[in-house]
Amino acid sequence: MQCESYLLDSQALALLSHTDSEGNLSKIVTLHGTYLSSKPPIQLLSLACLHNQSSLAKRTKEAVDILKFKQKPPFMLAKGVGVFPTSSSRRNTCAWIFNHFFTTTSVDKNTTMLSFSPDIHITVAASLHVIRQQNARLHLLLSHSTQLKKELYIEQFLLSPDRMKGF
Repeated sequence: MQCESYLLDSQALALLSHTDSEGNLSKIVTLHGTYLSSKPPIQLLSLACLHNQSSLAKRTKEAVDILKFKQKPPFMLAKGVGVFPTSSSRRNTCAWIFNHFFTTTSVDKNTTMLSFSPDIHITVAASLHVIRQQNARLHLLLSHSTQLKKELYIEQFLLSPDRMKGF
């Protein structure tokens, strides 16, 4: 099935480079199936950011500012939807993994299998250490994002002019 970036949502599990004879450049693995796109992964991610009123550069900069590191930063695509790269985005072997629970199995020193469910598995060109490190960074970013939203909500709720009238 041919598709575009709208599938990069809370149902997305992974975005992979994929080249085939029909001109497809990406494979999107979701909870409800696997889809192909003629756009490269970085372009799909950029479009997904635009669909969420932002840009890939802005989302990446926000993550770098929060996490204080620049190499392979994870970032938020939308509320509650984050993604991390397994390597530099300039490499064809880079896979983008979304924030769903998965288990890992080391295939060899530089290859890891991710299992999202009993019947959804992908193999990526990254060590077990890299996958665990990147996943931890993504969850740190998700945690920070959730905490910041709670603080903003509390600040707006407690300090709103309507709430201050009785004080």
